[in-house]
Amino acid sequence: MSIYESTDIAKSAQPRDQYSLKKILAIWFFSSLPMGVLAFVIPPFLADAADLPLLIGYWLAIVVGLVWQFILSIIVLKMDGVSFKWSSVLRRANYQTPVNPKTGKPNGWLFLWLIPFILVSLVIQVGDVLPNVDIFLHPYIKDLPQYDLSKLATADYQGAWWVLGLFLVTLVFNYFIGEEFLYRGILLPKMNGVFGKWDWFANGVLFGFYHLHKPQIILSTALWFGFVFAFPSKYFQSGWMGLIIHGLEGLMGLAMVSAIVFGIG
Repeated sequence: MSIYESTDIAKSAQPRDQYSLKKILAIWFFSSLPMGVLAFVIPPFLADAADLPLLIGYWLAIVVGLVWQFILSIIVLKMDGVSFKWSSVLRRANYQTPVNPKTGKPNGWLFLWLIPFILVSLVIQVGDVLPNVDIFLHPYIKDLPQYDLSKLATADYQGAWWVLGLFLVTLVFNYFIGEEFLYRGILLPKMNGVFGKWDWFANGVLFGFYHLHKPQIILSTALWFGFVFAFPSKYFQSGWMGLIIHGLEGLMGLAMVSAIVFGIG
């Protein structure tokens, strides 16, 4: 092991400098505002300029936003002085074996705690379970177009391999190096200094209100998802927890899109 690697490990073992409230909100702002602009400004433009369905224009715009989140994550890591070695990035984002909160020791069996959180996530995803609190936002968003990618489930896209390719890109940037990486990997480990033991709750709130591109689900769905992803990530000190729970949604989507493209069902 070189002296540089030894120094890097020593630095990573030191207490992490926590973010200020101003920096936390700035990261939230620069990740969420572009998504809202992309969702409601770009699709009509693409529909006119490229003769694309509004839904496809929305999808392309959101992918651009997700790629931007990865770029934003890299910018933040660079500002934090994090080495861009793969091992350093993983340590910084807490992508490690879950840690027993009582003993402080990593234990792979703790991944079994994913099961109840995945079940809760599925209950939320089914819908019509939680109170329809989005009614409070309705007067402010009623004139905004509502995009639902599940409407792609038609025979029109059978054999459309580009749809499958676009979903794979979405899968990578949404669940692995986009949303999840930024909110649970970059932000969550740095929020304790401001929010203390409620940092996971604050992270969930930020994640919920980040969904400016889907304002109709912020209160009824996105907030709850934020809590389900953030709590086990914090409690077990492992970014893998939130990533796996969130990523399962993506794998379900991949199965659906694959079935459409292959003409199954």
